[in-house]
Amino acid sequence: MGRDRFVDMLQGNIAAVFFYYAIPNVLGMLAISSSGVVDGIFVGNYVGHSALASINIIMPVFSLLLGVGVMFSVGGMVRCGKYIGESKRDAANAVFSKTIMTVSFLTLALALLGILFIDQVVAMLGANDVLAPLVREYLLIMLLFMFFLPVSLCLSFFVRVDGQPVLAAVAIISAALVNVFFDWLFVAEWKMGLQGAALATGLAHIASFLVLLFHFVSKKSVLRFSWKQRWWGEMVQVAYNGMSEFANQLSAAVVILVFNWIMITRFGVEGVAAFTIMHYIFFAQQIVVYGFSDALQPIVSTNYGARKPDRIKGFLALSSVCVVCVGIVLVVMLLVIPERLAGLFLDSKTEATLSLTLAFISLSWPAFLWNGLNVVFSAYFTAIHKPLPSAFVALSRTLFFPLLFVTVLPVFFGDSGIFVSFSAAEFMTFLFVLLFFSFMRPGRIVREAH
Repeated sequence: MGRDRFVDMLQGNIAAVFFYYAIPNVLGMLAISSSGVVDGIFVGNYVGHSALASINIIMPVFSLLLGVGVMFSVGGMVRCGKYIGESKRDAANAVFSKTIMTVSFLTLALALLGILFIDQVVAMLGANDVLAPLVREYLLIMLLFMFFLPVSLCLSFFVRVDGQPVLAAVAIISAALVNVFFDWLFVAEWKMGLQGAALATGLAHIASFLVLLFHFVSKKSVLRFSWKQRWWGEMVQVAYNGMSEFANQLSAAVVILVFNWIMITRFGVEGVAAFTIMHYIFFAQQIVVYGFSDALQPIVSTNYGARKPDRIKGFLALSSVCVVCVGIVLVVMLLVIPERLAGLFLDSKTEATLSLTLAFISLSWPAFLWNGLNVVFSAYFTAIHKPLPSAFVALSRTLFFPLLFVTVLPVFFGDSGIFVSFSAAEFMTFLFVLLFFSFMRPGRIVREAH
């Protein structure tokens, strides 16, 4: 009982509570990151740089599908956390149940549409004659398994707000281990190519889903699922509160689509492969940052409901320090061993792709100094039920400014303008984050809400 009080969101030591939720979450996210990177290493080394490029071509589809799931999951989680902080258990259960059903239905519907119109989707993604067959092959298998990714992600959010962050991490780590094992078996040993990589990822999503589902059918779960729900209009509020996460995923899809088009037009398949490698490095850092920000959200939303601004301030400060440290570590690696990082994804016959990747790294590294803060404060705005500034931050760093700078900067700086656009976008977004936070400090928002 003493230990439970020590890590209680509303009463426990701030550092102990934060790291109790953050460490399992970050470990889980590291597992996701490492499995994604390992995916790229296997495909790049055993299938080729064209296959590596084709994976990045289909990322907009997954950003869209995942964005729908994350929008309802995050919106539902912070609303559920607020109800828990207010001791409204029935309302929390209702939000949980309706969110799971909504995400399941929408995911199945979108995946089915993608399968029925797969050729049109491949054409819209801009794949050329070389990449189109590979894109279709990978996308079809992934769509067949797509249900399990958004739904398991949704379950993981509610497992954390239900007070079981370790189980959420176990589910993610299990998925990562399954993915790496089957990557090795299907891609390296059985030479199944992209089909093997897609199957490995699909089986990993199923593993995560099954581990998380176990929690909600066990006696440890405080949240209870029920098919009989009323007032589905609450899902509109849930979607509204999670709109920044949807905006983040949707805008990422658009930016990836545009950058793929630019890279394939200016540099060919090697350009897309270079962008894919940079995307893996960016993804690895971002997923760790999201580990801290995702852990922050249920804690802040619960303390927001309980009217505890000083605790919110402490949690926010801790998460900010953590993501800045992550960014600094990656920047040091990018500056000291860039060739080694890029070479992980390439064999010795791809000098053109390696050269483009190193150029990308040399001008993109400053983005990692402040992009973590942008993610953390966007999560904070969502957790205190301020979706509009959260959505603005998300759209600024992943859509508005990247598209603006990738359009304007090459006019003045040539190809270097493409590579530096991400750094410029993150810095401009950070300036807006500082502005918004000056009006939305924890003490002020708690006073205004109550």
